[in-house]
Amino acid sequence: MSTSIDTEAPVLAARHGAVAVITLNRPQARNALNRALLAALHEHLRDAVADDAVRAIVLTGNGPAFCAGADLREALGTPEGPDGFWQQYDRSGQSLELHRLLPKLPKPVIAAVNGFALGGGCGLAMSCDLVISSDQATFGYPEVAQGLVAAMVMVSLSRIVGRRQALDLLLTGRRLTPQQALELGLINRVAPHDDLLSQAIAYADEVARHSANALRMTKSLYYNVAELDLDRALDYARDFNAMLRQTKPAAASAFAGKAKS
Repeated sequence: MSTSIDTEAPVLAARHGAVAVITLNRPQARNALNRALLAALHEHLRDAVADDAVRAIVLTGNGPAFCAGADLREALGTPEGPDGFWQQYDRSGQSLELHRLLPKLPKPVIAAVNGFALGGGCGLAMSCDLVISSDQATFGYPEVAQGLVAAMVMVSLSRIVGRRQALDLLLTGRRLTPQQALELGLINRVAPHDDLLSQAIAYADEVARHSANALRMTKSLYYNVAELDLDRALDYARDFNAMLRQTKPAAASAFAGKAKS
């Protein structure tokens, strides 16, 4: 994976040792998610996964925002009628695939939230495996105040903070400070604003020093058993544990992906 040199690109990428740093790069639009940015983000994530030298990924934003959510200008520019519906459907599909992709990536992804993380931007951070925040960041789901519904992002939110807390955030549209987000369990760590990227890379290095196979299998197993009821999850974890001690890591890794089958 090479460092991106096109500073006008919607997404930039660089490598710091074993850590790939992917940066949303539409600062003038608060890194709002349009089609071009979503497509570029998918591409850079795939590149990071394909690069054997990369052991962990940091996702951050350029400018005062991590991500302000969907690009409403692009959405409002969509024509009415069937053509407009399918354009919106296609764009939503890009977002949907991103939310599906992040938990399934074989490498840990850490969101380094440098500023505003609102609506779909907050949802993007929540879809990452771990979150470290600047002490100047802001989190929230303001869709309801705009007459909209935080449809897709509520799925991950309820899994992270529970139904009551999730519904509170969705219905009030209130914004959270980093400390409030930390206390709620929305994020993992808070860093001084000027040290955010260096601390995010150090956090990723803390993870990346472990076996790539162990990281991949731990992440896969974690997300799969999270969707099972308690008895099935415990049975599956026992089976996986036994297989891990008797088979090659590749076989155990493949088994980890079959929890829901």
